[in-house]
Amino acid sequence: MTELGRILQKARESKQLTLDDIQERTNIRKRYLQAIEEGDLSVIPGLVYARGFIKLYAEQLGLDGQALLEEYGLLNQPNPVQPAKADTSVPSRRERSTKQNPPAAPAVEPGNRLFPQVLMGILVIGLLGVGYWFLTQKETASEPPQPQVQEPVAPPLQQPANPPVPPVAEPKPTGPIKADVKERGRSVYKVEGDRIKLDIQVANGDCWMEIVADGEIKYSKTATSGTVLPVEASKEIKIVAGFSPALSIKANGVPVELEQVKGGYEYLFQKK
Repeated sequence: MTELGRILQKARESKQLTLDDIQERTNIRKRYLQAIEEGDLSVIPGLVYARGFIKLYAEQLGLDGQALLEEYGLLNQPNPVQPAKADTSVPSRRERSTKQNPPAAPAVEPGNRLFPQVLMGILVIGLLGVGYWFLTQKETASEPPQPQVQEPVAPPLQQPANPPVPPVAEPKPTGPIKADVKERGRSVYKVEGDRIKLDIQVANGDCWMEIVADGEIKYSKTATSGTVLPVEASKEIKIVAGFSPALSIKANGVPVELEQVKGGYEYLFQKK
């Protein structure tokens, strides 16, 4: 790595540029630039950041950063990812939604409203029957008794069966998605849905990015302002960005709240 650092240092000095000039143009911290020139990559937090910084530094000097990474074997080295630590102190969006939106009260059964009407109908029919009996008694007082025909009484109306109460649909999140776990230089987001679909847009400046979907590198270079990148995965998507203020991301159509970091930062999206 010392030879690679000398190549970058000579190219910089030939253009009469200082490390402060490179820091201002690339948003890479000066101590990381100095470590690259000295061949000490242990100062940089992770091989992914080192590859991105070297490539961006070389391209700023007019060199082929991709070719330099391949020549010195930096593209084939593994880059282990530490598993995210669970944060049990932060309640889930499902728990917050349940507290804010209690279950709806049961609907009033239509059958209960019909009961007074049914009772009134029975009373009216009964009164009509009694009145008719008195009239027939007066008309047949002087005649031989005849068998009395009893008026049929209408049966009470049956109350309809209780209709099923439709289940209350759980409200979908409409606000920005916030990180479930925040670590040093890293934010982890839990995304609802069968798959993870990200819409990444670059604005207000250029940004170097490396995007890994389900373990496969999908993108690794500097994205210019106005670039739009759709990425999809079944399990997780990792984004390493060199200049976060230039990014805006939507996960499954919902905006994501990002850390505004001017330097290397990792965003990890996992399916809930």
